[in-house]
Parts: sequence; structure tokens; C-alpha cells
Amino acid sequence: MSELTPELIVDLQIPQDIQISPDGKRIAYTLGALCKRDEHAESAIWLATTDGAEAPRQFTAGGVQDKSPQWAPDGNALTFLSDRAERGTAQLYLISANGGEAQALTPRENKRGVERFAWSPGGGQIAFTSVDEPDEEDERREKERDDAQVYGEKWPYARLRLLSLASREVSTLVAGERHVANFAWHPQGRELAYTTWKTPELNSSMQETAIERIPLAGGEPQVVCHFAYGASNLTWSADGETLLFTSATAQQDQSSTAVYAVPASGGEPKRLAGGETNCIFELQHLREDVLVIVAEGLETKLCSLQPQSGELISLLPDSKAVRESDISSAHACVLADGRTVVALTRSSAQEAFEIWSGVAEVGKAAQELRQVTHHQEHFTGFALGEQEAFYWTAPDGWKMDGILIRPPETSTDQPLPTIVLVHGGPYGRWDHGLHLSWGNWAQWLATAGYAILMPNPRGGLGHGEEFAAAARGDVGGADFQDVMSALDAAIERGIADPERLGIGGWSQGGFMSAWAVTQTTRFKAAIMGAGVSDWGMMVVTSDLPAFEQALGETSPWDGVGPHRHAQLSPISFAQRVQTPVLILHGERDARVPLSQAIGFQRALRHYQTPVEMVVYPREPHGIRERAHQLDLLRRVRAWYDRWLRA
Repeated sequence: MSELTPELIVDLQIPQDIQISPDGKRIAYTLGALCKRDEHAESAIWLATTDGAEAPRQFTAGGVQDKSPQWAPDGNALTFLSDRAERGTAQLYLISANGGEAQALTPRENKRGVERFAWSPGGGQIAFTSVDEPDEEDERREKERDDAQVYGEKWPYARLRLLSLASREVSTLVAGERHVANFAWHPQGRELAYTTWKTPELNSSMQETAIERIPLAGGEPQVVCHFAYGASNLTWSADGETLLFTSATAQQDQSSTAVYAVPASGGEPKRLAGGETNCIFELQHLREDVLVIVAEGLETKLCSLQPQSGELISLLPDSKAVRESDISSAHACVLADGRTVVALTRSSAQEAFEIWSGVAEVGKAAQELRQVTHHQEHFTGFALGEQEAFYWTAPDGWKMDGILIRPPETSTDQPLPTIVLVHGGPYGRWDHGLHLSWGNWAQWLATAGYAILMPNPRGGLGHGEEFAAAARGDVGGADFQDVMSALDAAIERGIADPERLGIGGWSQGGFMSAWAVTQTTRFKAAIMGAGVSDWGMMVVTSDLPAFEQALGETSPWDGVGPHRHAQLSPISFAQRVQTPVLILHGERDARVPLSQAIGFQRALRHYQTPVEMVVYPREPHGIRERAHQLDLLRRVRAWYDRWLRA
């Protein structure tokens, strides 16, 4: 039996960015590891056949970051983004579907990259967004280091641009003092709809969004609507009469995700589907319907959405294998006879991500899915932990779900050392699928002999608005009780040894771990990965201040207090901590700044609590460099071994 190693985990090649050719016969996708050996990530474009008759083949050379492939409407060419000219700056390239040398469609010497792009339905044009190139004054200031930054001046707004394939000329359709975040072609290709933010700041993505449309024949943009919250995945209905998008059900932070529809001629957006008992994301225009991914409980579903009625029709077989899997990327193509070809990247409890494909008859689900890639064949022969759904009831009667992973080949007669892993978000979720990555330590720890309990406390996705909103202004409240009641259930069922308990997680999971050790002494070890210790300072320093305030409820500038955010912050209760804590954090984390880790570490040191802090240079909120991911995985296992196996 082979041994699972950190190297095997971080080097897993994950298929992403799936795109089916217009004839439904081929799949283009991106393949690359979720780590980088040097400063920049690497990935390549691959091709597979939807019937699995031919072995997948690498289509671009790799060694750089080639990503986001899209087929031309006639299927004869592919466009994709690549940083082959200037690492870290993506430009748009065109390559024949038969292979050959890729041609740059946007100048290779551009200093600003292409952010997103889409072919026109007729194939003669490509719309894309990019920031304006620096002018002479910008270059002078950069060269002379005369680059003082004044808030609100010279925002790097993304512009909506149009590239003619015949002339290779680029025109700017939408400029001005607004940021184009998303766009979609009209089904007949005569106009574009798009969404704008007030600024390019990430915080603007959760504030009022304008939806507009602009004709290609000339004329001024028409405002379709102003929406109180961010709008994503903009797309048209087949008749061009309606615009659809995803957004928050409550039109505020920490809310479930649903589909909205608004008349393209203008009007008030209405919620069409999702958000009550499930969550919907990733819209894609089909011939008559819209493809959506639905999170419901522990399941992830691929459905067609009827734009008129909001009805959801499953496109996948109703089998145990499909229900107990995770979907990370999906695409669909409607053939001339009305059948729908679907392709998705799927993993299961014991299988790493591969691409599967099937054909759905009109109005029906596909009868079967076939595996069309085999990138993880080397990832076999490992005795992974046995995974199962875990259900329990919270103290207030709410029905809860999560995942339990038992160590491989372990007797169930005796309670096991158990680690509680809490997901991020809090609008995240543990679902069916392979739980194994630099930031998801479940199988890595299970193969070391630990039982892994992965509860989905309220605040997460998959259960609708009431569930998601329950964490708003109350992080560490009922959601913490959910976590602890799951642990109690595992102890009562003879799974967890109450004398050998650990807790850990990343981001919101890091917060919950820090919060847990301030509220109880039941855990013998904790890992706080990029976690929050002070909600007030999160409002001051995070790149999503409004969202952080929604969780912590108040801001430091709300007078002298007492403040709700202080009552919800682990650092306020640091004097209670007796559990040894390992703190892991990226140096350049903008979401949860490093000060959150430094502050909690100083507090624990002040009270002489065992604490170790590891900072990963250059890293943002997610750890990307290969050497750092390897170090992190080794430290995680060693920390729990040190305190739970002594």
C-alpha cells in the first residue's frame, strides 16, 4: 500500500475551466496544480473527447499560465488567456482547433492584462475587459518613484472593450468613472449587457450594482436597473427579453445565493429561484434554458433552469455515485437535436477530481456519466479514510449535517482521537467529495489515525437564507453551539475520545478554532489558520470591511463602547485560553490581515499559553507556494501528534 505524502497532495493536477465545443464532441480545459514552485503559477490547456474514445492530450505547451479556454462559435479555433509574454499579466490568444502557433490578439507588450472575455454569437468579435494602459505621466511617476497613492485618484477601472477579428482593432465601449465587473452578449449579438461597480475595490462587489446595456451599432448605454447588492453571472434569456444574474437573497452580506431576473427593457429584479432551502450559483446560457449549479444539503446538483417559471430540472443521473460527489467546474452544450451534452469536474470520497461527461435527452437527465480524463491514475493505492454523512440536532432543534471521516482500517469498537475541522466563509460548506488539499487537512489527518469531524454550522451555504443569515452579527454564537453539539454527538456515538480532541480550520474556520479555545478547555490542541481574532480591526484593515462588519455587527468608530464586535472577538477572552495553539498565516493576506495573527499570538504569550506562530512570506489569504504548502501540511500533522498522542 502506497504512503500518502504532502508532495502527492500539493502536486495534484486539477482540471478546471471546462468548455465543450459547439458540436458537443470535444472538451477544452485547464490543467494545473493548485500550487506554484516559483513566483507564478503554471497551467496548460488540454483537450478531451466527450465520449472518452480518445485519450486527453495537452494542447498548449505549459510552463506558463494558460487558462480560461473558449471555443469560437464555429468550433474551428480556441481563445485563451496566457501570461507567456509577461509573467503575471494575461493577454488574449487565438489558436486553431487543429493546433499550431497561438496568435496574440491583444498586444503582448501591454502592461495591463485581460480580465475576462467572451466571443460574440456570430464569431466575428470578442468582448473583453481590461484596465487602461499607463500613460507617459504614469510611467514617469513609476520610474522616478513619484508614486504617492491618493485614495480615490486614478482608480484602475476595468473598461468594456470590443475586438474585431477581421481588423484586429480594439474599441472601448464603456469607460467613465465606473468599473465593469461582468458582461454578457445578447443572443443575437447586437448588444452587450454589463454590470458596474462604483470603484474597483473588492468591497464594491457587495454594494449597489448597476446593470446596463449598450448597442454595438452606436448610442448611449441604457440603464436596466440599480440593484442594492452585487450581481454576478450575468446572462440573457434565449429571447433576449430578460437578464438573469445571481445575488444575495436578502440583498445584504452573509446571505444565501439565488437567481434573479429583470426585464432587459428595465424594471425591478425579482428572485426567480433558489435561496430558500438551497443556494444557486454559476449561471450559463443554454439554447432555451440556463445551466446552474445548486448546493443543497451535502449534495451538489447540475440543473437547467427555466427562465420563465424558475423550475429546476436535473441534468445528472439520480445515482448514489453522483449524489455523493462534488462538482467544481461544469459546462453544457445544446445540440441541434435538442439534446444537452454536459461535462463536469467531479471528485468523490476516495477519488480525486476528473472530468465526466454525459448526454441528457430533452427535458430529462443524462442516463449515465462516463469518465473522460484519467489525470489522477497515479493517485491510487492509498488507504484513505472512510467517509460518511454525519447528521445531528443542534440544541435549539435545528437539523444539521456534516461529514465524518474515520481512519482507514480502524476498528470502530474504541473511541478515537478526533479533530474537528471547521470550514471557511462562513458562507462555505463541507460536502461530498475528496477532502484533501493544503487547506483541507481531513484525509491527511485521517490517514494518520484521527477521526475527522467536519460539521456544517449555520451561516454556511446549501440550506437557504435562514440558515445563512444566522451568523450575521452572531459569529461564535449559535454556530459555535452547532460545532460543539456535533462533537457531543460524536462522543455519545462512541466515535470521539473526549480526552483526545483537537480543532482547526482556515479563515472562518481559523476564527472558530480561536474562539473555541476561549470558550472551552475541552480541546487539547488547536490550529488557527488565517483566522480572525479581532472583528473590530477586521473592519479597519480587511479588504471586505462591510462584510466583516456584518459578521461582527459594529465598528471601532461606533463610539467608546461597549461594542458587539468586542464580545465576539477571541482576543477579548485570551486570558481564558489553556489549549496550545498553532497559528498559520500568510504575510500579505488582505482578507484577514497578518495583524490578526500577531495580536492573538501576543495575547497568548502575555498569558503564557503555549503558542507557535508561523508566517509564510509573500502569501495572500490562500497559501500558494509549493514549499509553503508542504511545510504547512507537515506542521499541521506534527502539531496534533504532539498534543494528542503524548
